[in-house]
Amino acid sequence: MISAALRRAALVAVVVMATACGEPAPTSPSAATPPPPRLAPGQPPPRNFPPLSGPSRTFAFDHELTYRVSDYTRQSRFILYDTGGFLLQYTSLTGDGYRGGYTQADGTITFDWEGWSVAGPWAATGVVKDGTLTVRYNDIMQWTDFEDAVYRLTP
Repeated sequence: MISAALRRAALVAVVVMATACGEPAPTSPSAATPPPPRLAPGQPPPRNFPPLSGPSRTFAFDHELTYRVSDYTRQSRFILYDTGGFLLQYTSLTGDGYRGGYTQADGTITFDWEGWSVAGPWAATGVVKDGTLTVRYNDIMQWTDFEDAVYRLTP
């Protein structure tokens, strides 16, 4: 009986020594990888949009398309940066406005927004013609009070 206990003790001692003689343990903690951002249900992952700097074109509200629009839309403007970034500003409201990126082909602009809705993606298109920008929003954006309108290029 004593010999079985001695054998177990010897085995434990060998395991402890083998573990202690293995590779050296790190002397300082390694850098932790931050967890991915927590997204709300339906929220798209964060994206990098073009910078809002450099040369740009500004289109100020000119008129509504089909129905009377709110005063905040009447006091809005689109700034299209040559970098491919854009900013929709409502000058009568607080805040920086709504940002994103755009692509333009054959006079048609496709807006890609930083904003989103749990009801679906934000989307809008614009048509540039004769110094005007006609903007039409998808249903999701219209349900959140964005209003179709025509904007005129400012000097």
